[in-house]
Amino acid sequence: MTEASISFDRAADFYDATRALPPDVGERIFDAIAAEVRRAGADRVLELGVGTGRIARPLAERGLRVTGIDISTRMLARLQEQAAPGAEIDVLIGDVTRLPVASGSFGAALAVHVLHLIPDWQAALAEVARALSRGGVLLRYQERYVSESQWGKRSTARWSELLSARGFRPRQRPTDEEIAAALERLGGAVRMVEVAEDVDRNTPATILEQTRNRVHSWTWEIPEELFFECLPEYESWLRREFDMERELGDRIIHGLEVWSFP
Repeated sequence: MTEASISFDRAADFYDATRALPPDVGERIFDAIAAEVRRAGADRVLELGVGTGRIARPLAERGLRVTGIDISTRMLARLQEQAAPGAEIDVLIGDVTRLPVASGSFGAALAVHVLHLIPDWQAALAEVARALSRGGVLLRYQERYVSESQWGKRSTARWSELLSARGFRPRQRPTDEEIAAALERLGGAVRMVEVAEDVDRNTPATILEQTRNRVHSWTWEIPEELFFECLPEYESWLRREFDMERELGDRIIHGLEVWSFP
């Protein structure tokens, strides 16, 4: 049986509050996405995993016609509640591995933090290529951390150690290199655009609280009993290794991969 994509129904009530970009960074990202869509000669964009519309709503307010697809009905309900008058978004309920759209019907598609949630991500990319018109573009938003603290790598490694010791292996998620190779096989050519730079203002204490509350999707696939068995050991490690109230301070470079399909 094919593994299902991860639904964000459980996150609908807290998603926007926990995924917000700094306002100035957000505006630059939204402007850059809109500019790249128009540069491709498109006025319609398909967003994969549109969720609450945190990206789609600002794009619609910039005059783009946005169609968003998601498997989470609760996230889509939030989107429709928050859409500005005159900037409505066309909503599709469905899985991106089987896009309910005609071939060649969009000049641009957008993927923001979504492909790692889709077990059959290769099928999703093939569907995007099918949905794009000749000369269309897929925009992949990226955050690149220039890290002195090595926070992300060290935290991920510690959770892997704790879970592996108990015989649990999370689902393997695609790397950026694997995604790029798949897009190249589909005929795509990439151009990188750096949009903004920021500093990570999170503290280990804030991230621990988010982890404890299972805010982020990587925690959802861990069985609840196992998660809370590992959590005290993770917290002890965290408190030994980091100043809990000090901002991480890592540089974040926000950019776009612009994949063109001739």
